[in-house]
Amino acid sequence: MGDMTVEEMVGQLFIAACRRDAANDPVLTASQGFGDRVAAYRPGGVILFAENIGTVDQTAALIADLQQGSAVPLFVSVDEEGGRVSRIGANPAMGATEFPPMALVGAAGDPDLARSVGVVIGEELYALGFNMDFAPVADIFTNPQNTVIGDRAFSGDPQAAGEMVAAFVGGMQSAGVAAVIKHFPGHGDTVADTHQGTVSVSHDLIRLREVEFIPFRAGIGAGSMGVMSAHIEVPNVTGDDTPSTLSHQMLTDILRGELGFAGLVITDALEMKAISGVYGSGEACVRAFLAGADLLLMPLSMEEGYQGVLAAVQDGVIGEERLRDSVVRILSAKYDLGLFTKGPRLDPHAVLGSEAHLAVARAVAESAAKAR
Repeated sequence: MGDMTVEEMVGQLFIAACRRDAANDPVLTASQGFGDRVAAYRPGGVILFAENIGTVDQTAALIADLQQGSAVPLFVSVDEEGGRVSRIGANPAMGATEFPPMALVGAAGDPDLARSVGVVIGEELYALGFNMDFAPVADIFTNPQNTVIGDRAFSGDPQAAGEMVAAFVGGMQSAGVAAVIKHFPGHGDTVADTHQGTVSVSHDLIRLREVEFIPFRAGIGAGSMGVMSAHIEVPNVTGDDTPSTLSHQMLTDILRGELGFAGLVITDALEMKAISGVYGSGEACVRAFLAGADLLLMPLSMEEGYQGVLAAVQDGVIGEERLRDSVVRILSAKYDLGLFTKGPRLDPHAVLGSEAHLAVARAVAESAAKAR
């Protein structure tokens, strides 16, 4: 860190995506603009989507090339929850182990099974070169009208969800992949979708402590390396319509202070309409960082977001000590994940969909059938 410029430190705060190239073709190689984006902004990480994932060899090569082009090792992240949010499991060409929605894992009532699912997903991601998964969902399915979360949550019961979240986190991180529990302070009792616009819940802090926070406390207690913020408004806590992602009270006073979380605070995608429909990319990134976020995921305009944060540092709006605090957390997490050492990796073809992994999937299916 002593050798890093301010520009390089600011770059570490961003997680960049590159789904399609200038010709609107899916980005499957670093040469389609993804490598240029990494070189230009020197981000702390990248996120891959379905457009970036074609085959096992192609995905592993893309990740390796992106890492090769970055002076500081990248967080290589993905949304791989199981069920309907599975960038790798949903692609038959990958031959990955497929899991049902986590609601069915939770219905089995067996934390050891949830841990095994976390291990399998983690091992398969790790073999491809991923080191961060935006999973598991720590929301509680308390509103039947909620289609955004729905069966992505382990349970509608806070304690049961907490047990499953903690077990999944432990399993995934034992495989060398950082777990990121989401979506703080809890997206399970909403109806609207933050991808489409503003979302508000009426809960006060007492209710959040008694219900929504329980799985997050469990995941934090299990050592989750990351927590992802939601863009939901909680006016009966904050006193205004500030989204949680931009709220110092939610991210610093409550998540870090009250819940004692010392790891990486990661925003949900800042291109989502709940943010980008109200705030410019520069303002959103600066406000999220000042609120307490360490990693800024996918601003609508990477250029505006990066320049906005850089200008805020240069103008003193963001103090250099605050910047250094986040960069230390980011680099420390990378060190803990072993990203600064290049150890041998297993052949992903031998790991994805292995017999041992398929046995776990069968156990989940059998347990889910019994639960029904």
